[in-house]
Amino acid sequence: MEDGLTFLLLPVGFQADNLTRLARRASENTPVPSVWLVSTDPLEPPVEAYDWERMQFNAVKVNEHIHSILRDYTEDGILVIGIVDADGYVDGYNFVFGLASPSLGVATVFTFRLKTGDSGVYEERLLKEVLHEAGHLLGLGHCSDRKCVMSFSRSVEEVDGKTPHFCSSCRAKLLSRYGGL
Repeated sequence: MEDGLTFLLLPVGFQADNLTRLARRASENTPVPSVWLVSTDPLEPPVEAYDWERMQFNAVKVNEHIHSILRDYTEDGILVIGIVDADGYVDGYNFVFGLASPSLGVATVFTFRLKTGDSGVYEERLLKEVLHEAGHLLGLGHCSDRKCVMSFSRSVEEVDGKTPHFCSSCRAKLLSRYGGL
């Protein structure tokens, strides 16, 4: 980790043929020294995390599953972000775009509601949600600046309304915590 923070993008339920560009863009938009890697070995989503009535994955259980498989990585300080080709939820919410579990060093982004017929729009949405969950893994909470990538999104329209950048306040918090890596 001499080069900064290390993130691993992990495809869950699909082949990782389109995540290299996402990793590059995430690296460019992360204000602290970081390396973004892409796993070429996709993980199958855990069937025990699937709620057949809701037709969604329980995000907490998916994060726990990823952590159980990649514990050696997270114990070495690598932050894992699973890109799940499905819909996800947590108790109390109809759906989530993603969920970070900082104590596990794992986050997930669920792509189902981000998808559109326009691949450019989809890639931008995915980038924003990956950066959002990375911010949570690094200790940031939600931001009141609606343009900040750390702004909470209740709908895909709110995802579209924010930028793929950390606002000056969130950027300053990250730099004060991790800028000297």
